[in-house]
Amino acid sequence: MDVDVVGNILKGNELFEGLDQTLLEVLIAKAGSREFSVGETVYRKGEIAGGTIALIVSGTVNVVTENGFVLNELGAGEVIGEVGTISKEGKRTVTLTVAEPTEIIEWYIQDIEENVPELLKPLKDLAWKRIKYWNE
Repeated sequence: MDVDVVGNILKGNELFEGLDQTLLEVLIAKAGSREFSVGETVYRKGEIAGGTIALIVSGTVNVVTENGFVLNELGAGEVIGEVGTISKEGKRTVTLTVAEPTEIIEWYIQDIEENVPELLKPLKDLAWKRIKYWNE
């Protein structure tokens, strides 16, 4: 994980853009990095979210239906996993498959709550926005 690249991606995302450098550094320090190859599944609909959300650092993932239809394509700078983590059920609501080699950084919502609590409301707002989009 290239810290400078991650910092720039965080600054470019509206969820994180209002945070000062110190809070961005805390987020980067708390993040875990994961890499995926083409065809791998990042999150599968119905699986337990485990209290994690992520940010795509590089690559592309597809939001796919159970029959394999691609609903949307997400790339660097997109937050993923927030709906399942915020929901009462705590389960992933969509399947995300890798379209090109992808790196994500992932956080536990508890770490965000403890270290950057000002992100919780915007994160919940993003989740509700996405739920509304998928239900329309």
